[in-house]
This record gives sequence, C-alpha cells and structure tokens, in this order.
Amino acid sequence: MAPPSQSTKPAERGGRARRSAVLPAPALEADRVQPWLRYAVLALVIVCAGLIRLRVASVPLERDEGEYAYAGQLILQGVPPYQLVYNMKFPGTYYAYSLILALFGQTPWGIHVGLLLVNAATTLLVFFLARRVTGERAALVAAAAFAVLSLDRWIMGVFAHATHFVILPVVAGLLLLHHAVDSKRLASFFAAGALIGASVLMKQHAIVFVPLGLALGLWRDLGADRAPLGGALRRAGSFALGALAPFAILCAVLAAQGVIGRFWFWAFQYAREYVSEASWKNALPSLVAGVRSVTVATWALWLIGALGAIALWLAPWRRETRVFVTAFVVASFAATCPGFYFRQHYFIVMLPALAILIGVGVVSLQRLAAPVLSATGATVATNCVFLAALLAYAVPERDYLTSMSARDLSRTRYGRNPFVEAPEVGRYIRERTPADARIAVIGSEPEIYFYARSRSATGYVYMYPLMEHQALAPRMQDEMISQIEAAHPDYIVFVTTPVSWFVRADSERRILTWAKGYLTQCYDVVGVAERLPSGSSVMRWDADAAAYQPQTRNIIYTLRRKSDAPCSGAGATGQ
Repeated sequence: MAPPSQSTKPAERGGRARRSAVLPAPALEADRVQPWLRYAVLALVIVCAGLIRLRVASVPLERDEGEYAYAGQLILQGVPPYQLVYNMKFPGTYYAYSLILALFGQTPWGIHVGLLLVNAATTLLVFFLARRVTGERAALVAAAAFAVLSLDRWIMGVFAHATHFVILPVVAGLLLLHHAVDSKRLASFFAAGALIGASVLMKQHAIVFVPLGLALGLWRDLGADRAPLGGALRRAGSFALGALAPFAILCAVLAAQGVIGRFWFWAFQYAREYVSEASWKNALPSLVAGVRSVTVATWALWLIGALGAIALWLAPWRRETRVFVTAFVVASFAATCPGFYFRQHYFIVMLPALAILIGVGVVSLQRLAAPVLSATGATVATNCVFLAALLAYAVPERDYLTSMSARDLSRTRYGRNPFVEAPEVGRYIRERTPADARIAVIGSEPEIYFYARSRSATGYVYMYPLMEHQALAPRMQDEMISQIEAAHPDYIVFVTTPVSWFVRADSERRILTWAKGYLTQCYDVVGVAERLPSGSSVMRWDADAAAYQPQTRNIIYTLRRKSDAPCSGAGATGQ
C-alpha cells in the first residue's frame, strides 16, 4: 500500500484521484439514482421530445433555415460558401446542414429530423455534464428541463437555427474539458478546445466559450489541483491551439476554394457595421422584450432556474460546482448579447446552462427541506415542484404539443411571413426550369432557392443589409443590380411583404426603384401568392395570376423573363 502522503497527492496522470472533486458533496449518496431508473427517465425524455418534434417535422422552413438549407444544398453541388450566398455568419452551420441533407434528404422534414437527432444528443450531453458537476438527481432534472425548453415554439426551438448547432459542441467540449483536467493529457485539452472552436464556426457568438474553457482549465489546475505553473500553461496552450484549429482549417479550405476574400468581407467588415447599428440605450429594453417573449410558456422553469442561481450559494454545494455553473451561465448570457438584438432563438445558447441551474434549484430545495420533511418527503415534494413547472408549460401549450399542424405552427409563430407559401413558389419554378437555370429572389426569402433547387443569380439572399443605414449599403445595391442584369435569370421572385425588407426612413431605395422598372420591362407576372389577414393564402398561376387583384402588401410575385435577349431596367428608371 502506498504511503498516505502519496495516496493523497494530486497526480499529473490518471483521473480516478480527481473524479470526486468535480461532484457536489455533501450527500453524494442521496443524489444517486438507480441505473435502470436513470436511463429509463433519460429514454422517456428523449423519446417524448422526439415524437413531438417528429410530428411537426414537415413545418415549412423559415428564413434562416432557408439560408442554411440553400447553402448546404450548394455545398453538396460543389459550390463553396460565400460564392452564391452572402452572409456575415461563419459557415459551420452550412456544413452541418449539408450533412443533414445528404443523410435525410433535401426537404424540411429531413432537416428537422436532423435537428431532432442534434437535440437528442445535446440532451444526453447536458445530462452527463450536469452529472459531473451537480450529481445524478440534478442531472436528470437538467436533461428533462433542457428537452422541454429547447422544444418550446416561443424560443424557436423546433426550427433548426444555428444556435442548436452551437450548443452541441459547446456542451461536448466542456464535458471533455472535465475529463482533461482529471487526466492532464494534452490531447484531451486539445480536443476539448477543438470542440468549442467548432462551435464558433456555427456562429461567432460562441467565441465567449473559448475564454470560459481556458479560465476553467487554469482555475482547476492552479487553484483546486495546485499544479505547477509550467504544466498548467502547457495545457492551456493545448486548449487554445485546439480552439484555433477549426478556424485555421476553415480559412485554408476557403482560400483553396477562392472565396476567402468574400468570407473576410462578410464575416468581419460587414459584421462590424452590423453590430455597430444597435445602441447601448436600446440594450435593456431589447433584453426585457426578448426575455418576455421566450418565457411566455416556460416561465415556471425559468423561475426555478433563477431560484437555482440563488440557491447555488445558499445550499451546500462544492466550490467547484458554484464556480463552474456560475461561469457557464455568465458566458451563455454573454453569447446572446452581441449587437444587443436579443432575438428569441439567440436565447437557445443559454438553455444548457439554464437547465443545469434548474437541476441545482430542484436539488437545493430538496437539501434545504430534508431536515424538516425527511429525505424521502423532501424528494417527493421537490419532484412535485418540478412536475408542476412542467405542467405549467404543457397544459397551456397542449395544442402545439399534441395536435397543431405544421402549417399552423408556422403561421402562429411567424405571422405574415410568407413561409407557408414559399414551397409552392419553389415547386412551380422547379417544374419549369432546367437544372442549370438561374433565378433571383428580390426579397429576404432564401428558402425559395432551396425549394426551387436552382442557383441564385446574385449572392444577396437578404435585403436587410441593403436597407440598413450603413456605409456599405449603396455598394451592395449596385452589385446586386449588376449581378441580376448580367445573369438575366429565367425567373425572378419579388417579395413585397414588409418584414422581408424592413425599409427604414433613411434606407437607400435605389434597388426598389430599379426593380420596378426592370421587372416591368423585362418580365411577365406568372404567379401571385398572397397571405390574407385571416391567415389563409391565395395562390394564382399563369393567366389567373395576371388578372388577380391583391388585397394586402403581403405578396410573392413570380415573374418569367419575356425573352432570352439581354434586358436592362436602366431606361425605365432613368439610370
């Protein structure tokens, strides 16, 4: 047997001596759950959430999904990012979509089945990460809470936003980081960094998780484990190199494909203009509005999470648990803040940390109540509290969870956006164009390109940058005009829905003036799709479309070019 001084000394290799250091004590045994019950609850949570997602998997793509799907479709055709799709986001989600499309087919159903699997994997990882830092009982609560929170329609959880693809590698990276600080292996630190670095490729907001990982690793090394400074710095450097590796590989790939210049312009130059538009004075009102919108149905779970944030410091939890959970929550909130826009789906990044806080809140109540109610009574009471929070969500949302159609889900969540009508527009064009046809969508509806399976005549798939009060907008409008006129596409889709443009009082309107003249002179209307105030749609095609009288501004016009001869709108607009 080793001498006592050796048996208690922190080891540079091997994780067994440190495994208990990341678990919350006291009352570890009371927090344990029978293995059969643990995995039965996990399976039930994942299956129930999966069945609900599967029921509405055919929901039409919304705007962001359309962008990712079209870019993923192009990647499968050998077209690199930023060649025919201009956007400030890093292209990680494009590649994720291309994999999903290859596996499950190029349909909304296939995309949402892919999201189902991503969500199920994230739920499992949330459980394993929470078990490492809070114990098994809190981990089961966290997994169930995450499954419900990420399913909520008001946070856009059922739509395949980039934030879903951010949190999967973040949670996996933090879990691997816990193993790395136990084992002290440089390769594990590198792999943990690479996972978190991959999350940044999904969306730049995830960059905040890189310093989080570095700080947590150094804190454990230099604080809890009192490791030598040199070894701690080597491990931190390995993590940092891993975090940098995905970006370096991406730059090398984009450079080889000849699109590194456009990537740099959109992801850095334009992105800087975009985030500078919002002012500090609007930050708090935007945050309050965002929190209200995402808690409208899940308020009870958020309330338990807030209780958990307080109880983390009042109930008996280890310092390691307090530091990790607090740091994770702070970093997750910071990831929602760039630009101070606080759109609903941005809060998805917070859900793993919030779910762990909910687990902490439930178990903290159990621990604080145990001296009064007994261990069994406290467990039953706190389980009832959590069940009541779940019912407070499920009962008001029962129509959505059990019977709402996919089309109605899109209508109730996205109002007058033309997402329900877009598939029919795309189908009409797809059936009348060859595989090499070029089309243009003048409006912010990239999902139409995906449905039509045609390549865009312009890289501008959103009109929002062109309408913003930023220095690059006039140049962007000129480039879009020249690209469309040069391609003279077979079909043009013109969207008049106001939310597809967000025209401001100070917007440059040259593109609108040009479009009116160009389309009148060079194209004929062959389709009209209108969203009526009642929520229903009117579709008219060919001869019926020409005679149709619109009732609202929420219209998608489909136009076919009059001839193959070059045509310009310059004469009609006086340019």
